[in-house]
Amino acid sequence: AIALVFNVLTLTRLGADLETKYVAITASPALESLIKLVRSSNDLDRDGFGSLLGENDCAPLDKRVHPGATDLPDDGLDQNCDGRDFTLRPAPVPTGPSVSVPDQFKRSDWNILLLTVDTVRYDHTSFGGYKDGPKKRDTTPRLAELVKKSTSFAFCNAPSAGTMASIPAILTSKFFHSGLALDENLPPGNPPRIKNENTTLPELLKRAGYRTGVIGSHHYWNDWGLDQGVDDYDNAIGKNSDPFIVAADKVTNHAIAWISRQQGHRWFLWAHYIDPHGRYVAHPDIVDYGATEPDRYDAELRWTDRELGRLFDELVRLPSNEKTIIIITSDHGDSMGEHNVPVGTHGTALYREMLHTPLIVYVPNNQPRVIQGAVTSLDIVPTVLEITNTDAKDLTFEGKSLVPQIFYGKEERDRIVFAETNAPSPQRAAISDAWKLIFYVHSNLYELYDLKADPWEKANLAPKSPPAMALMKSALDAWLERVVYARDTKFNQTSKAMGEHVLAAPPKPEVVTQGQTLDDGNIEILGVSVAAKSPRPARNTRIELDVFFRVKARTQITYRFLLAIWPVTTPAWKPTDDADQVKMQRSPMRPTGDGFFPSDRWRAGEYIRDKFAVTIPADWLGNSIAIGLVAADPTPEKALATGAATGNDPTLMVLGVLPLQAEGSTAPNQP
Repeated sequence: AIALVFNVLTLTRLGADLETKYVAITASPALESLIKLVRSSNDLDRDGFGSLLGENDCAPLDKRVHPGATDLPDDGLDQNCDGRDFTLRPAPVPTGPSVSVPDQFKRSDWNILLLTVDTVRYDHTSFGGYKDGPKKRDTTPRLAELVKKSTSFAFCNAPSAGTMASIPAILTSKFFHSGLALDENLPPGNPPRIKNENTTLPELLKRAGYRTGVIGSHHYWNDWGLDQGVDDYDNAIGKNSDPFIVAADKVTNHAIAWISRQQGHRWFLWAHYIDPHGRYVAHPDIVDYGATEPDRYDAELRWTDRELGRLFDELVRLPSNEKTIIIITSDHGDSMGEHNVPVGTHGTALYREMLHTPLIVYVPNNQPRVIQGAVTSLDIVPTVLEITNTDAKDLTFEGKSLVPQIFYGKEERDRIVFAETNAPSPQRAAISDAWKLIFYVHSNLYELYDLKADPWEKANLAPKSPPAMALMKSALDAWLERVVYARDTKFNQTSKAMGEHVLAAPPKPEVVTQGQTLDDGNIEILGVSVAAKSPRPARNTRIELDVFFRVKARTQITYRFLLAIWPVTTPAWKPTDDADQVKMQRSPMRPTGDGFFPSDRWRAGEYIRDKFAVTIPADWLGNSIAIGLVAADPTPEKALATGAATGNDPTLMVLGVLPLQAEGSTAPNQP
């Protein structure tokens, strides 16, 4: 009898000390089994919860009532043991353009658990239709359980198609290539470091008095700059690079241990589950779907889902459960061979298989619902800030709060969201519920897909130019202008590249051009110089030439430029002479900045420099080189010269002439 009393008191005290309990669960399989045995022995109603170990089953003989139950609104019963019956009666019906968090969800002690699971395709989840599809695979049963009591967004789009760009974007609600200050001076294999000038979600919640934690599982987290505002930054799991890492169980253990230590605080934890990222690892002890790469990918999802479920099971046993919001998303999807992209590839395209990811928001006692319409995981930051009433008036975000969807079910079916990738070449996309427009920056080409008739984006409708093309292109152009072409060299990687072309002061061309203009005088060609650090013009030498423009008024034409040089003898040569077409050397015809800074993005009052490289052959005769420029619009019609043109080509605008250096004189030009 004394031993029995002693054991009960010990277990009761153990339950009161949550840190001790969860150290036991996460560090010792034997103690975890003992705790499960004790839990089972005093779980009289078999609802999974006992009265010992701090599990607080407030109705030990009623299996409908326990801390993990859903509190049915307005039925007079406290099903989840939080001390009150949840009610929806006071919820207002929103009528205006903006809505606020309902009164019953306005609390100052919300905890936030953000879980990012790498490389999750929405269509390979149980709740995304995979369970009912041809393969009948129940890859994410525990997430599906969570979806049944959460707000699940059926068409969430990642901001990019790879981890390097998506994860920082999600944590800042800024696009990686067009909104973040980055330190790119890192060893190969590491992502650019996020500079301190950026503001992350942990920083914002730290301002509001939260205890903050991060649990990583990949070597990117070693020195990524995402520890800003973080009290406990833990990447012990992913410290060493390992493409075959098995980490989900360890991430769950670390998360349970960290959360158990925060029960006296408001807390924010972001934990990343890496396992579904290739290389895929088989988990035959969990499920055996087969030996192919897609089979192993599905097994990785099932394995990770099991460990997420274990985390959820322990969360409901903690006192903070009733005030913990869980947000789950993924950084991107993965190719399973679609669009001729190899299985296991991502980051290289903006098709659905790489962008369509889950977004689940669980708010205790909130009405569950599935929301249609395009959203983006950039919406997470402003959503969390609004729910927690955290002040961020000094900042702007690319995402928008999802409070209307989460609490009122207000869908925004006409919304257009955006995505980007720069690998292997720059692409940008505008995505709505019904349409997707992909823009290939360097080639100035578009792909348009009708997502209702063609959800997997097989038939490019852009050449047919349906009415939706104008709508989507207008939205994409407005976003490009506002974000990509923001002229912000600190927070915009594109603007850094534009710094090569937008001059801070009027140029002083080495050769001044007379009378050459484009687009009815909207663009004036000022002249040409040998680029700084380029060799001076000499035979058998590759040189770089800068052509200068002044923008008098904005053009709508995306010009492609070709620079041509040919040998001449001065002073007898005249600009209107025929050009030596046989000897002529030409640069490739392309838009400025290889398409990243085309002429239709130049702004009135700016001075623009375009760069061209050409090679002077060793056998050229004459004492000088003549320089000409050809400009073509997208049709592609070449613009006629408004100043001097060669006698045999009215579209070859003569810019001027530079002397050839003596043999062997190829010293670099001085800045």
